[in-house]
Amino acid sequence: MKSFITFFFLLAFVHSIAQQPIEVNLEQRPTSFGIQPGFEMIVPQATSGEAIDLWKETITPKKFLKKTPKMKKIKDEWWVNSVVISEISSMPLNVITQISSFPGHIYVRIFLQSEGGFIGSPGSSETTTQAAEHYIRNYGVQLYRLAVEKELQEEERKLQALENNLKRLKRKNKSYDEAISDVMQDKASLDMDAKFQNDLLNNDGRNQLGVIGQTSDEDLSKQLKLTQKEMKKAEKAEKRLNRKMSKNVKDQRDISNEIEKQKVKVEEVKNKLDNIR
Repeated sequence: MKSFITFFFLLAFVHSIAQQPIEVNLEQRPTSFGIQPGFEMIVPQATSGEAIDLWKETITPKKFLKKTPKMKKIKDEWWVNSVVISEISSMPLNVITQISSFPGHIYVRIFLQSEGGFIGSPGSSETTTQAAEHYIRNYGVQLYRLAVEKELQEEERKLQALENNLKRLKRKNKSYDEAISDVMQDKASLDMDAKFQNDLLNNDGRNQLGVIGQTSDEDLSKQLKLTQKEMKKAEKAEKRLNRKMSKNVKDQRDISNEIEKQKVKVEEVKNKLDNIR
């Protein structure tokens, strides 16, 4: 009950977490063409490799029987020349992309050059600038979603591994329980044998069964010692199994707690993914 209440409050906290929005700003930044207006944004969690791969798919989608512009890297910039992005302009654009990586996020800067100059420059179409900003922001949102989807897959993989481990421990616990039951049965049988052998050694059993003289005291004593030795082995085995079973139960409890924590992490990432806009 306590763990359920804790889980409930953790989920409530998770759903209260605000998402970091993707914002695109038009900034003057250095390029191979000098200082030019570029569309800049921070994308959490993404990597430069993911950013470039998705950007290629976004602005140069593969078309059947049609040649598409190629993206090439020149120093620290990625270039695509003469690409038509209909959502921005009907005119071909040269696209220059810069990506800077930092722990936990990347900076993406995109410069769009047309025949009339760089989009966002003084005198350029405000409508085109807004369309570019909207297009690039949609790309940033998709990139962020891609990164969070990968995070979700990893957290779900961890949860599945914990749940599989718990199942394994439960199966092991069942085998310990069966083994303890077998040892207890062996102990009961050995105990009966020891009592019977002890009675024979004291002549009571032999008198009743009429086996006086058939088995020497020395042989009976050896048999009794052997039985008692087997009983001690069985007792040690039972204690050893009980220790293993106790540890198993503790491990199950610990992993169950880890599973609850991991479920919260999964819900947190799901919540983050659902709220990316």
